[in-house]
Amino acid sequence: MMPGSTLFTTSMYLVEQWLGLLMDLGRAGATIKAYRGALVHYLRYCEEKSLSPPDARFDDFSGYIRPQLPGMECPVASATLQLRISAVRLWYEFLSYQGHCETNPVPRAMLPGPVFSGRGLVPRMTKLPRIPDDQAWFTLLKQAAAGSLRDRLMLALVYYGALRRAEVTALRIDDFDPGHRLIRIRAEITKNHRERVVCYSPTVTPVLAAHMQKLRSQGISGGALFRSVSDRNHGMPLSIWSWSKTVKHWAVQAELPDFSTHTLRHLRLTHLARAGWKLHELAAYAGHRDPRTTQMYLHLSGVDLAARMAGAIAMTDQKVSGLIFG
Repeated sequence: MMPGSTLFTTSMYLVEQWLGLLMDLGRAGATIKAYRGALVHYLRYCEEKSLSPPDARFDDFSGYIRPQLPGMECPVASATLQLRISAVRLWYEFLSYQGHCETNPVPRAMLPGPVFSGRGLVPRMTKLPRIPDDQAWFTLLKQAAAGSLRDRLMLALVYYGALRRAEVTALRIDDFDPGHRLIRIRAEITKNHRERVVCYSPTVTPVLAAHMQKLRSQGISGGALFRSVSDRNHGMPLSIWSWSKTVKHWAVQAELPDFSTHTLRHLRLTHLARAGWKLHELAAYAGHRDPRTTQMYLHLSGVDLAARMAGAIAMTDQKVSGLIFG
């Protein structure tokens, strides 16, 4: 067996080879980065256990998974664990195709039989996102009001358009239709590579015009809408990390530790659900491929649940309350 460091280096070469193929096939940079991080974590485990990854078996991989389960010594979020499982499984499929290993130690699901259950490898836990109430939301907006014109404009567009951070930072000047207050979210910057159109409030129009006028005064008439003002990257397109740092600063000031850039998207879709938008309308606006993903915003809004309860068993509920409270 090769020494641990040599084993890790050789395995990482195969990882980069696989990730290079995924890049050639057009996988998003964020996906590549997430897969690389997951595989580095797995290979570090193999190095610690002096385990050769191509020779790993199902029980070896189970030993890797077990400490990360809820209640164990190193628990991780369900989404993180699912990502690691998927990345390792797909990498082994590549190794098998290339002839580096005979079998994939990571099955897609537990096989039916006396031992296996036929379900996913580990249970997938789905939690509703936490969104602030109106008071907390307005507190954050008051903190943002002291920000730069660029940052406040980004906040407004992210909220009104229910944009992801990678979408807002990649916006270009020619993505806008000011006459109809529409934004074209190009397929190449979306999570699922599906183009869509979103809109923004009329109150944003003069702010957007002022921002574009400022860009023109700097000799910029096209390209990225939002640019860095730092000395190191002045004029370069703003990164997702810079935007996340800005929102985090507002969240700390508003004492909302769980608030992130994605919370703005959750908020907008929840508010639209409360305003009566239908499931298919929310799915189209959010750019969801599967409407089941959109279903959580109906749950968060409470409108659908309250309406069903009021319409179906209102009289029964009134009688129960009367008996309980007299």
